[in-house]
Amino acid sequence: MNTISKGEEVHPMGEGDFSFPTAGGRVRLSVTDDALTPFGGLVPWAAYTKHLGIVEELAAGCPVTRTSPNAAPVYDVIQSFMLTALTDGRRFSHIERLREDPTIPELFGMEAVVSDDTVRRLFESIDPVVGAEWVARHAKPMWGALPEQIIMDWDSTVQTKYGHQEGAEVGYNPSKPGRRSFHPLLGVVARTRLCPAYRFRAGDTVTATQWQEAMEDAQRWLGDRQVWLNRGDLGLGQDPVMTWHEAVAGRPRFLFKLKLTSKVRKALHQVPAVDWQGPTTVGAWQVAEGKLQLTGWRNSRRVVFARCLQGVVPSEKSGEFWDRNKHEFAVYVTNLPLEFNAWQIQQLYRDRADTENVFDELKNQWGFSGFCAKARATTELAARLLLMVYNLWVLFVRFIVPHKHTEAKRGRRWFLLIAGRLVQSGRQKELQISIRGGWAEQLRDGYMRLHEWIRTTAPQLKPVVPLHA
Repeated sequence: MNTISKGEEVHPMGEGDFSFPTAGGRVRLSVTDDALTPFGGLVPWAAYTKHLGIVEELAAGCPVTRTSPNAAPVYDVIQSFMLTALTDGRRFSHIERLREDPTIPELFGMEAVVSDDTVRRLFESIDPVVGAEWVARHAKPMWGALPEQIIMDWDSTVQTKYGHQEGAEVGYNPSKPGRRSFHPLLGVVARTRLCPAYRFRAGDTVTATQWQEAMEDAQRWLGDRQVWLNRGDLGLGQDPVMTWHEAVAGRPRFLFKLKLTSKVRKALHQVPAVDWQGPTTVGAWQVAEGKLQLTGWRNSRRVVFARCLQGVVPSEKSGEFWDRNKHEFAVYVTNLPLEFNAWQIQQLYRDRADTENVFDELKNQWGFSGFCAKARATTELAARLLLMVYNLWVLFVRFIVPHKHTEAKRGRRWFLLIAGRLVQSGRQKELQISIRGGWAEQLRDGYMRLHEWIRTTAPQLKPVVPLHA
């Protein structure tokens, strides 16, 4: 048995201090009264959001009146939720992670980080329709970063639910068939990663359900930014959606992908060989265009056919007399003018692929599917505020890393998770962080851009770097 040798002190440097012999040598361990945080990168975020004033205005314009003298300030409630979402929180209970961090109230001017119950109670008290207008009205400063003409990419996602949440219904659910879910609809501005459009929907809806309402809300919320083109996957190639675009002059154009039904395949195979543009080479695309009127469509519409030769199946393997070409097919329907040729239309749709990364990031790197409660009002408002945090983060990171998008799983680690110590002397506050190497230079350059933007701009987002890369 090891024993303490004579002369060895358990507390060699006083009560509460220790000296441990480690593999790297003797290390002194002591206690400090300084406020410590793992989120030293929140200081520039605090300045950035304060300059915009979005959270302060949200709190001032809250649509419900707090009557209890003991009620937490609305500003504290909103900040508590938004900071939880920002720092990789996925559930309301994750708010507790921030309650032990003494620097959070100091940085954001809060009385305290509130409990998750307090957040849920406020969210539940706000009517979903009123809450949607409330959040959208105060998100408008962000849309100053958007181009004047917008390409909006629409898609829906399935959020599987396991409890008894209001709005959770059985519908299309490829990962958990028969399980209840939500089926929200999202609109993302192409090449910016910003998501200004959201509509809560029950799980028994399809992609095109309530699309018109979502589109009209988005146009109203975006203000002077106009949607020029709506793009969507198979679920939006429906006659009511296309008819809405065609009904009034000046409405956005549309470009949707069609499901390869039997009638679409028949039309595709009837395209004359001479109409296909491009070489018949393995791996190369060919395009052709024509008119098509499917069952349920009010009129015929312009379609673009595309095929890519994947190889040749020999007759002895196919069981037929002749060798057979194997193709990958795609068919698009659009009302774009003839100035856009078939090649340009195909490429314009294929550019939509980047939007899928946005949905993946929201579901897997943010709490988009996680902040959920029994009351629909709570769940819907949480999603809207989370999307506001996401949009603010996309723009914030562009100051640090211009000309490209940095996903949250890397951005949080690089720009938020920085150990820091808050030192106060009189009215002066200093948060000391430890950074060095090339990473330090990148942060300093980003902080310089952010500092200059705060110094020279009004509280409206007009970034010093382009949103598209």
